[in-house]
Amino acid sequence: MKKNFKPKAWVLPQPVLILGTYDADGTPNAMNAAWGGQWDYNKIFISLGSHATTDNLNRLGELTVAFATKDTMTEADYVGMVSGRKQPDKIERTGWKSERGENVNAPVFDCFPMTMECKVSEKLYESETGCYLIADIVNIICDEKYLSEDGKPDMEKMDLITFDPIHNGYITLGERVGDAFGSGKKLMV
Repeated sequence: MKKNFKPKAWVLPQPVLILGTYDADGTPNAMNAAWGGQWDYNKIFISLGSHATTDNLNRLGELTVAFATKDTMTEADYVGMVSGRKQPDKIERTGWKSERGENVNAPVFDCFPMTMECKVSEKLYESETGCYLIADIVNIICDEKYLSEDGKPDMEKMDLITFDPIHNGYITLGERVGDAFGSGKKLMV
C-alpha cells in the first residue's frame, strides 16, 4: 500500500550549496541554499529569498557556489541559520579562510573540494521576497586531492551531503552503483 502526501518541496536529492559573495565593505559572506541545480550545460539556477547574499548579488552580480561535505556540515548549516545582516562575523565564526576568485569578485573558501565561479545572467520573478537566479558557470575549481585517475573531479572522494527536506537532516552521498548511458544497455535488444 502507498501513502499520499500534500505537495511539498521534496525533490530529491537536494544539493547543499554554499553561496559566497562579498558584503559592501569587502567582508566575505556565505549562505546555505538547497533549492538549486543545473539550468543548462554551463548555467545553474538557485531559488533565493531576501538575504544579505541577495543584496550582494544585486550589487556585484558575481558569486561562488561550493558543495558542502560531511566535514563542513556544521559550518554549512550555521551559515544557513544565521543572517549576514545580523551576524557580520559569521564567516569568522566558521573558521573558513578565503581568497578572491580568479574569475569573479567573490570569495573561494578553502574547505570545500569543489567550487564554481559564477556570474549572474538573469533573475526571474524578482520581488522584495527574492528571485530565481540563473548564473553562468565561468570556472570550476577542484582541489587536486579530489581528482580521479582521469584527472576529473571524483564525487566519491568528496563526501558530499544532500539536504533531507522530509526529516530536516543531511545525508552523505554514497558510492557509484552503475554507469550512466551504459548500465541500461543490457535491456537494449
